[in-house]
Amino acid sequence: MIDKNPQAMTLAFKKAKGKILKIQELGITPEMDAESIELLIEMLATAKAVEDNSTMAEHVKGQRWYVEGLVKFSGLSVEEQMDKEYEDSFADTASEGEMLEALRSMAE
Repeated sequence: MIDKNPQAMTLAFKKAKGKILKIQELGITPEMDAESIELLIEMLATAKAVEDNSTMAEHVKGQRWYVEGLVKFSGLSVEEQMDKEYEDSFADTASEGEMLEALRSMAE
């Protein structure tokens, strides 16, 4: 087993914390039905459009990706959330040696 990179762990914690707070703020749950998700996407896309004086349609795709990702994230355990964010953060902070070690461990 490889040791975890402390910088990646710090970044993963910050990202997971931010997502958890946003999930709470938006009232997202893993059990949300499609209609509730669509309403949330439309609400967020409309807010973006008002903010930058554009149309809602320009923001729907991005908000769909964002909301659906938060719904999936909300269904993970805390450990799974941290692991996911660590995996996403690792390459941004790891040294070349750490990256090579991680790739070698995948091949075993």
